Amino acid sequence: MMTPIVEKALLIAAIGMTGIFLFMAIFYLLILLLDRLMPFREEKRAEEYIEEYGKEEEEDL
Repeated sequence: MMTPIVEKALLIAAIGMTGIFLFMAIFYLLILLLDRLMPFREEKRAEEYIEEYGKEEEEDL
């Protein structure tokens, strides 16, 4: 036999757990959305920029 206090505590715990899982699902979907909107792009190394700059100068001459 459960007392009203235990029932109330279980209800509060269930609401808290539901809230946590709901938040985690929304957060995960936000991460997926941001990943689609702004995909990862490899950055060039400094040497590649220097090589490109040198080629542009040669073309200008």
